[in-house]
Amino acid sequence: MSAGLWSLHPAFRPYAKQLIDLLAEAGLNPRVTSTRRSLGTQARLYQAFLDGRSPYPAAPPGHSTHQAGLAFDVVVDDMSLMPEIGRIWESIGPGFTWGGRFKDPVHFDYRGS
Repeated sequence: MSAGLWSLHPAFRPYAKQLIDLLAEAGLNPRVTSTRRSLGTQARLYQAFLDGRSPYPAAPPGHSTHQAGLAFDVVVDDMSLMPEIGRIWESIGPGFTWGGRFKDPVHFDYRGS
């Protein structure tokens, strides 16, 4: 299993693995860059976003699906494909959300149905 996916919520993990495996089979060389985060890590990322030191938005501490183990970030060799990858992710079902909808194209999560 891709590094880091083990830290995701057990019920969410198979969906994340399914997407990563699909991207790998397509030759896109997926790299998971973030999964479950501590409160401290989320606070640092949020502050970096507020300070303009991060190109990606971060939710305030206590409000991130990463903290619940229900989100992961992934990059691929051809980032222009992220909207299509997002459509695939959201086609899984209600509650599966691609972060490109809120200027975070590397983010994939589950927000409940």
